[in-house]
Amino acid sequence: MSDAMATDQTAASTSTGPASPATGDVVELFPSRGHVATLAIAALVLAVVCGAAAVIGFDSAQATPSPTALVVTTTGAVGVLMALGAGLIAVRRMLVARWPVLIVDDEGFTDWLPNLGVERVEWSEVTGIRDASLAGRAVVAIDVTDPDAVVERQRTAVRRFAAATNQRLAGTPVVLKPGSIDASAEQIKAALAPYVATRSRE
Repeated sequence: MSDAMATDQTAASTSTGPASPATGDVVELFPSRGHVATLAIAALVLAVVCGAAAVIGFDSAQATPSPTALVVTTTGAVGVLMALGAGLIAVRRMLVARWPVLIVDDEGFTDWLPNLGVERVEWSEVTGIRDASLAGRAVVAIDVTDPDAVVERQRTAVRRFAAATNQRLAGTPVVLKPGSIDASAEQIKAALAPYVATRSRE
């Protein structure tokens, strides 16, 4: 492969929102830095709260030993480790490595948003794309033929809860959030629309 071809492929893979992609291209959209910062701050706040609980529980256990104080201390310490670990994983995955959180190809798209994305959705399942509001936040809603099936196939309880919440509030479990993806709502819809339009003409 020539250096020119490699350069072209690299540029295509790091694109953050082509205006009108052609079918056959693979489009990768990356997380917004604001979303990464929010995750990191939330993890830090949780770590501080859990740390405070652990200190209070430890002091209480020193003064008056009791099972409750030990439980509070242990839970707080575990919470600190989990919050810091989750924060580091989120920052590494979404900022340092710059892994895509939305991949669009000929067969469908994959929503990789950690713990919230519905992962793989095939074009054969998609019936339409529309603007929607989720808890006062503008989002891109993807209507699917069987919303309940999408909810049920999620791998974790957190993902199932998120998908069910999306379905209840936005009318579909498949919701893409411009604030979490480094692309505007129009860029996200432009990346998906050619494939949906092609399916509608078949």
